[in-house]
Amino acid sequence: MSVTGAIGRALLASIFIKNGLDHLQNPEPIVRATRGAEIPQPELAVKANSAVMVGAGTLLALGLAPRAASAALAISLVPTTVIGHPFWDREGRERQQQQNQFLKNLALFGALLAVGSRR
Repeated sequence: MSVTGAIGRALLASIFIKNGLDHLQNPEPIVRATRGAEIPQPELAVKANSAVMVGAGTLLALGLAPRAASAALAISLVPTTVIGHPFWDREGRERQQQQNQFLKNLALFGALLAVGSRR
């Protein structure tokens, strides 16, 4: 792989690693949102999702199993985005902020698909 490809993978992975570590250290806000979405065993769901973000993010950053790592991150991003950024339930400025975060996650999803489809 090219140097720019390796740097791109590492930069893409960095947000997942950071957020995964943040959620492991301070899970309560995410657990509350998960509880509100009526996800069973919200504490376990948050820990599992955080572990996927850290583990798959690290693999992606290192270029180890990048297709599998990208797939795992893309799959974990779907519930994270829908539960974490429900802009359709908000009004005014909060709606705009949540919509921006939702769209940022869609862009990350697209980048993961692009990275995961490379041979």
